[in-house]
Amino acid sequence: MNKAPTLLVRARALTGFAELVSDLGGDVDGLLSGVGMTTQMLAQPEATISMPGVVALLENAASQLAAPDFGLLLAKRQDFSALGPIALIASRANTVGKALVAIARNLPYHVARTSLRMQAGPAAGLAWLRYELPPEVGVEQRQSVEMCCLMLIQTLRMLSGDAGADWRVVLAHRPGFPLPRYREIFASEVACQQSGNGVIFPESLLENVLDSRNPQIRVAVERFVAHLIRRSPLDLACQIEELIARQLADDGCSLADIARQLAMNERTLQRRLDAQKIRFTDILDRVRRKQAREFLAQSALPLSEVAALLGYSDQRSLSRACRRWFDTTPGAMRTHI
Repeated sequence: MNKAPTLLVRARALTGFAELVSDLGGDVDGLLSGVGMTTQMLAQPEATISMPGVVALLENAASQLAAPDFGLLLAKRQDFSALGPIALIASRANTVGKALVAIARNLPYHVARTSLRMQAGPAAGLAWLRYELPPEVGVEQRQSVEMCCLMLIQTLRMLSGDAGADWRVVLAHRPGFPLPRYREIFASEVACQQSGNGVIFPESLLENVLDSRNPQIRVAVERFVAHLIRRSPLDLACQIEELIARQLADDGCSLADIARQLAMNERTLQRRLDAQKIRFTDILDRVRRKQAREFLAQSALPLSEVAALLGYSDQRSLSRACRRWFDTTPGAMRTHI
């Protein structure tokens, strides 16, 4: 009998958790230990932790701290940079719509099995950015759903430059506290007990040109790159590996792209690599091999999606690479992980 795959999420999803609990007078270690986590686990943003554990943790915190808006309070302490490498990828899009597509496409890197998709809104001219958690994470999801929906609307406001006062947030669950408080926090209309979760907004916003000079976007990218440099201050290859790993699914993960993110020109980066007898293509291949093993372990991901996440244009390219790396096919490899 096959064991069901563990649903995982990056630890950066809990950015600000310990500080918020402390500010509310709670016991950080006690709450974490209740779901089998430690503060050390939260100290590594790119590490993976149990997604059902995170969902339960937020519900427990809300209950024990008598803070029914705990998830929303946590979201207010986060920003675009909480998406980590996905923020880096989205920042390279040229329109709001393409940035949202990039976020949705790469979300499996950040959190498994979560659905983020664009669909037609309830009326002509409206779009619905719809967000759903998998049912396997638990029946009680209110804190996590509300947290993610607030982060969605914050991200959409930042990308579009629109305050979004006429947008509408929809939630599938019953309200956890009076609706005026929801409207105050979201700064928009909020409706509960709807057919799904997400943000409804004018479809025309999707065509808005993304301003690469937007200071919020720039700060998010700079924070992530600074995190890489702190982890590997003198190791150029490690910095390049991490930057590649975070944007493989984005077309154009090239030497020029990486050089720009490291604040140097392409020739300078190439000279530094040559001096260390390192080939960029070797680093790229090494990262793909490592991530292929990780993604193939998540049996919920279709092979076509694994190929896309690794930056391949089709599944055949993934198959050829797996034969070269592991001397087997992706499907055969999946059954043995």
